[in-house]
Amino acid sequence: MTFPSMLSESHLAVLLASPWFGGLPEQVRDDMLARAGVRALNTGQQLFRCGEPPDGLYIVLQGIIRLSNTTRDGQEAVLNFYEPGSWLGEVSMLDHSNRLHDAHAHEPSQVLHISPLALGELCERHPALVRMLLDLEVSRLRAMLVAFSAFSTQSLEQRLAGRLLGLSESFGTKEAQGVALDLRLSQESMAQLIGATRQRVNQVLKQWEQQGLIRQRYGQLLLLRPDALQTLAQERPDR
Repeated sequence: MTFPSMLSESHLAVLLASPWFGGLPEQVRDDMLARAGVRALNTGQQLFRCGEPPDGLYIVLQGIIRLSNTTRDGQEAVLNFYEPGSWLGEVSMLDHSNRLHDAHAHEPSQVLHISPLALGELCERHPALVRMLLDLEVSRLRAMLVAFSAFSTQSLEQRLAGRLLGLSESFGTKEAQGVALDLRLSQESMAQLIGATRQRVNQVLKQWEQQGLIRQRYGQLLLLRPDALQTLAQERPDR
């Protein structure tokens, strides 16, 4: 595979490890990289803003991108986090509508950028890319429906356990005592992710800490018993 000089070997490894990019035919991958550029962002720097016209498709190469909206009182409401290998910004590109969310760098990050013109040309030339984008959107629709079902049928404890386990799959590091969540996540952000209040999340985390399920340390979480959290997340609602 040929690739532009602005991509490092580590960046290329991230791209190839992504099922969305790595699963494309090599010719499509080469054509995408030949038309792409790399953007670097500092912590807190904005990638795109809600309401703006789409400026391209992005793939995270390094760092973490945070997706959010702004509440009526001007506070940030966190919706999701994107790790290296994740694609974002494709919805507005596909339906030619304004951005639905804000995107910021949660930590120093780098992203691969494909312009609207380049994406249009790539889709015309490569049906495999169109099919991949369709698969990507279907997977995200399924995830959204699962999240909606969880919000409607599960308890706060189940939703929190499920979300922490999901984040640990993307941002977790295995340690001798459990899985460390390598993501600086405030209790307010946790509450926003599951549609709860910070006070209730704080109560649940304290209870789980007393039960030996988690440990809170230096603004991070250590999941001591992921198996127990998994059991909790999968419990059927009482009939």
